Amino acid sequence: SVRRSPSQPPLGALPRASPSAAAMLSTLRVTQAALRRHARTATAAAASNLPATTFAPVKFAKEDVEVVMSELPDFNYYEIKESVPNPYKGSTLDRSVLLDPPTPAPLAAPKAEFSQLENGLKVASIDKGGLTARVGLLVNAGSRFETSANFGVTNMVSMMSFASTAHLSQLRTVKSLEQLGCNSTAMCKAGREETVYKVDVARKFVPLVVPLLVGNVLFPRLLPWEVKATAKKVKDMRKTLETDADAMVSDLLHKAAFCNNTLGLSPHASERCLSYFTPETIRGFLLDHFAPERMVLVGVNVAHNDLAKWAMRSFADYNAIPMKKREETKATYTGGDLRMEGSSPFCHVALALQSSPWGQADMAALALLQSILGGGSAALATPGAGTTTRLATQVVKQSPYVESCAAFNTSYSDAGLFGVYGVSQPDKAGDMCMSIAKTLTGLTNVSGDELTRAKAMLKGNLFRQMDDDSALMQDMGTQLLLSGR
Repeated sequence: SVRRSPSQPPLGALPRASPSAAAMLSTLRVTQAALRRHARTATAAAASNLPATTFAPVKFAKEDVEVVMSELPDFNYYEIKESVPNPYKGSTLDRSVLLDPPTPAPLAAPKAEFSQLENGLKVASIDKGGLTARVGLLVNAGSRFETSANFGVTNMVSMMSFASTAHLSQLRTVKSLEQLGCNSTAMCKAGREETVYKVDVARKFVPLVVPLLVGNVLFPRLLPWEVKATAKKVKDMRKTLETDADAMVSDLLHKAAFCNNTLGLSPHASERCLSYFTPETIRGFLLDHFAPERMVLVGVNVAHNDLAKWAMRSFADYNAIPMKKREETKATYTGGDLRMEGSSPFCHVALALQSSPWGQADMAALALLQSILGGGSAALATPGAGTTTRLATQVVKQSPYVESCAAFNTSYSDAGLFGVYGVSQPDKAGDMCMSIAKTLTGLTNVSGDELTRAKAMLKGNLFRQMDDDSALMQDMGTQLLLSGR
């Protein structure tokens, strides 16, 4: 998949399928087989020590309204704050302004906890003691489940998030989020296999945002005038996407790899989808795919009992969407080549091969391959970026025309893509592609020291990702959706 700048030379300047491409694919498979032996041994040893995931059952219960309301945190929707004099004006740094120092909370090692409601919705959380809670509601419904009758509906669902529900108008929803201080973090993102509603909020307000999240999937009103107003934004969103070279190349890459099927269907709506942008289309998609059995509620920096309790209360008095059997069409890898003009002054290229789906033993080998290849940037070097990896030393440092280059591995429930993404000057894109191909063909020779270094880098990256609460929340939810554990 290639995104070219207007000044780039004719397409013939870039390499097309050739015997070297076939050799590259063959050598990559050989290298995967070599690393697979190491990975399987390590995976088997680790898996034997992992306890089986158990879900604590959460029963629906009728509760007294006054008792429930008494558990809510203080929240004044119509609060008007008047300005008051600053009591610390003129204070210098050598004077403490803490009149009553807060008592430190007892520290406890974070642990993952799991529950399951009677209707099948899974709840997972991990409390790291942070003051900001990350709460996400993930639904196993994405663009791969669209049909010719509702193209673009996944994007429509995300655009209609946090609108009017049976309990709150759109204005009241927005003002509530603003008053909670999370109006800029509340969002919904539609992907190829999942739709994610998420909010970052002060942990004491979790009892208030959980019902707001659930309202998006349980009783959205989908008012015609709100749908019509949102539909006008499709053209602007498309223009924004086309100016984002990274996102556009990813979209083209999937279209080329899985042409006209499942994962090749874009989660971004286009202008030709506007005829499907109706309340009936959106409601039909929700009824077909948004059953609680296909949902996961995940929280980071929240008390698990509180998260499970308020999830139960949000569903207790309502009939959730019943589970419907849907056709699980397997992703078919086709391969191909897609290119388009772009506004970027650089040429963005993604070269990918078919890889293993999520949950397979080869995932460890692919992660090590990605670490060995690594990546590099001509302008930026971050901790763990792998400045001594093969792509950094054999591609980026060897050419002043290459801006950046990095390996990637994307896994889905039944397919995956492994490859390299590079950015270069337009007239040197062909040279960069040949350098990438040469680096990939050299993967048949991996020394023991290089493998050890790649494992250490992989561990470091995993630990750094665990410090990112948003990434941890997303990872926990994705694992539960794809594996159920």
